Amino acid sequence: MDERDIKYIEEKLGRKLNKIELAMFENLWSEHCAYRSSKKLLRIFSKTINEKTNKDIVVGIGDDAAVIRLNKDICLALAMESHNHPSYIDPYNGAATGVGGIVRDVLSMGARPIALLDPLRFGNPFGEEGEKVRWLIDGVVRGIGDYGNRIGVPTVGGEVEFDDSFNFNNLVNVVCIGLVREKEIIRGKIDKPGYSLILVGSTGRDGIGGASFASKDLTEESEEDRPSVQIGDAFTEKCLIDAILEAVKTGKVKAMKDLGAAGLSGASTEMCLSGCILNLNNVILREPLTPYEIMISESQERMLLAVEKGSEEEIIKIFEKYNLPASVIGETTDNKRIIAKYNGEVVVDLPIDLLTNAPLYDREEKADIREKIDDKNKIPLVDLKDAILKILESPNICSREWVYSQYDYDVQIRTVVKPGKDAAVLKIDELYPMGIGLATDCNSRFCKLNPYIGSVYSVSECVRNLATVGAKPIAMLDNLNFGNPEKPERYWQLKKCIEGLAEACYAFEIPVVGGNVSLYNETIINIKDYPINPTPAVAIIGKIEDVEKIPGIFIKPREGDILIITNETKDEMGGSEYYKVIHNTECGIVPRVNLRKEKQIYDKVRKLINKSLITGAKDCSRGGLAIALAKFCINYNVGLDVNLSEYNKNNLREDILLFSETSGRIILSVRPENVEDILKEIDGFVIGKVGKDKLNISINNKNISITLEELKDKYYSGFPKIMGELE
Repeated sequence: MDERDIKYIEEKLGRKLNKIELAMFENLWSEHCAYRSSKKLLRIFSKTINEKTNKDIVVGIGDDAAVIRLNKDICLALAMESHNHPSYIDPYNGAATGVGGIVRDVLSMGARPIALLDPLRFGNPFGEEGEKVRWLIDGVVRGIGDYGNRIGVPTVGGEVEFDDSFNFNNLVNVVCIGLVREKEIIRGKIDKPGYSLILVGSTGRDGIGGASFASKDLTEESEEDRPSVQIGDAFTEKCLIDAILEAVKTGKVKAMKDLGAAGLSGASTEMCLSGCILNLNNVILREPLTPYEIMISESQERMLLAVEKGSEEEIIKIFEKYNLPASVIGETTDNKRIIAKYNGEVVVDLPIDLLTNAPLYDREEKADIREKIDDKNKIPLVDLKDAILKILESPNICSREWVYSQYDYDVQIRTVVKPGKDAAVLKIDELYPMGIGLATDCNSRFCKLNPYIGSVYSVSECVRNLATVGAKPIAMLDNLNFGNPEKPERYWQLKKCIEGLAEACYAFEIPVVGGNVSLYNETIINIKDYPINPTPAVAIIGKIEDVEKIPGIFIKPREGDILIITNETKDEMGGSEYYKVIHNTECGIVPRVNLRKEKQIYDKVRKLINKSLITGAKDCSRGGLAIALAKFCINYNVGLDVNLSEYNKNNLREDILLFSETSGRIILSVRPENVEDILKEIDGFVIGKVGKDKLNISINNKNISITLEELKDKYYSGFPKIMGELE
């Protein structure tokens, strides 16, 4: 705790803090819990909530999860969290408990978890830290897979990005989606006295001080913080899911809160707005603990419930049926204080408003745009076929099958479009053929070069991915991963990224309904700082009217189908994979986004898909047009015959045309008889047709020909090479 904070608190209280109370403030006033550097900035997102976007928001920002009405009384609970620091110190347990925590956030709304997504960031697997990076990848993926598989919640999507900036701070963000009927929604707050508090789960010594640990830079000594990493038990979590949903059905549960950051201290103060009194002797322990440890332990698989008086025995019997320990540990009061007793003595007596309203910081900011115009004379033209194949197997482009093959993405049998495509798709049995599309995105390199533009681009790319499956965006979550906000350049990055996300969501009419802020992702080694790239990871959920009309499900590309691209390509090479992989540079202009035009493009693509007029669709982003064409071939197992000479109206050099990552482009395949009608609907360009088993590209009398077998070999061998499994 900052000495000024302690002085401020003790002046408000008129007395000294005891050890337990000090620990409670240390955790609840930490950046992780209180958002002291970011809360003022997050108010910018309010512009995305308006009369166009708020009609289906049932629960907005401020609860464990947001709830969006999908159709009739069927709602989706949505939450996104990070477990970055723990996953660097202990990748397996850090990632596993990240999954467990986000699942409980959704569960606490009374929702059944139905899907997970995992946006991940790792360092350079081929650099000096390569061995450590591979160890982290292995541990994180196994942690996510083992926990998600064992609790029966499918991991259906996500992303993996590699960059040197993540060498000492890998990022593990997790999204969970749940299904709940509107009348069964439970809130995480209660403001009335007289309700009994039941704590489900046993409390141990693991995870003590986790919130404060997550609110500081890592150092060479951070291994000593390993006890701050929680240990998960997936079998217990599976039992907890079933038991909680059964308890909710009784109608006796009036509020519920996951015990996450700050443990019992956090859950009780955030839930019991009118006040509460706790008897710590009634907390079920795994081992002897002090009151200090009981209050701030972050042991996993625990929930705090506020239930009607007289229903305690009924509710506890439900948990006993699932072999889950549960006990009445207190009740809500009307004095707006948290009072905790142990052995008959008061060990905590604090006003809840003071605990939950830490003073906010006004940070200094300093602009740090790194975008610079590149000198094309210093970027030599290379063999284009070799460049395509080299980029296709590079870390940020290659197949993630190595990752998602460890996940059970079919459990619950809702998954229609599986991992590996632009967006995941789930059918909602209660509303079939309606479904939902799920996508996550963030280009951290763009955000480093120009935080505002990079954030706008990330939202646009996510919307574009959803458009390829016919999904209309209905809500967005964000996970804001940044370095030390006390440094003016880092704070400026945070501010500009939030502004970019808000502006893009406003234009696309997407409400920002929740998320997470993870700061201090910055390591100090030998007095040198190693901050991560600014990484505002976004997850957007979209509604699909008919999952059977998605390209590749029942309607598929066939030889002779015509290829159309939806937007022109510009000379925007800054931060491109081509520049990084082939020329080891990041210079240049980051792609700009015409929000009005792109909204029109994505709306029209979605409508064409819903009319069953599109046989194949592929987003064009990382790697540019060449990689999008290659992935189209791989995804649909077809060849393509492409002529870009006429399309190249800007007379771009061949490598720029192929590898620029200009926003707003989707490659579509359509039946020949529908081309004329489609071009009346959408301002697109015909660039070729579906062929047999080769990708043939012609530009200005230059021809590139790559067999489908060559494309697949490079694409699928990339990740095994990262992990040292292939030469």
